[in-house]
Amino acid sequence: MQYIVYDLEMTNRLSEIIEIGAVRMRVINGELVQIDTFQSFVQPKMDKLNSRITNLTGITKRDLISAPSYTEAIQSFRSWIGPDEYYLCSWGPEDKWALITDSTFHQSDIEWIVNHNDLQFHFSMLHDSEKGFRFGLSRALQTIQLTYEGSKHRALDDAINTALILKKMFKEIVCSKNPTSYLESKLFEPEKLVYKTKTEEDVSPFASLQKLFN
Repeated sequence: MQYIVYDLEMTNRLSEIIEIGAVRMRVINGELVQIDTFQSFVQPKMDKLNSRITNLTGITKRDLISAPSYTEAIQSFRSWIGPDEYYLCSWGPEDKWALITDSTFHQSDIEWIVNHNDLQFHFSMLHDSEKGFRFGLSRALQTIQLTYEGSKHRALDDAINTALILKKMFKEIVCSKNPTSYLESKLFEPEKLVYKTKTEEDVSPFASLQKLFN
């Protein structure tokens, strides 16, 4: 079983995916180990990259002008994941919503979005369950005495740091397998926790997407 820890970056207005970053992890000698990584920019179809997102992420129009389309990028991502069974792991429920939304818009298959686990939920339950709050990524790293590596709000760097947290709590949580179809399961229902902080870093750019599915 492989653990695919991934992160997405988005445009501002329509929240189209503009970058995918991921880490592949496997259990070796009882420990969760990083095997390799994936990164791809994605050319948005409807939305334009604005200065706020560029300032936040460092992603520029030059990065996206020759980037693959969403369908092409997702195909590359799925090919990188490969045929072996996997857990999809993200920090929070928003990236899952983004995959559903963009895949639906682009009429792309969603059957591969299975075994999805919200690592932010797991971490928050381990460290703050009595208050029902969610930890932001940087705050979670600080809580377990780790320092953020790389550039914040870049998909691969966020995925790498999320993978560090998963490695730390790996033996304390149980990842779940989810059925394929969101019409027949609760795969796409967000776990009932709220966000602990209200800084720009912790406020989700995809919060409005959840309302579309409630």
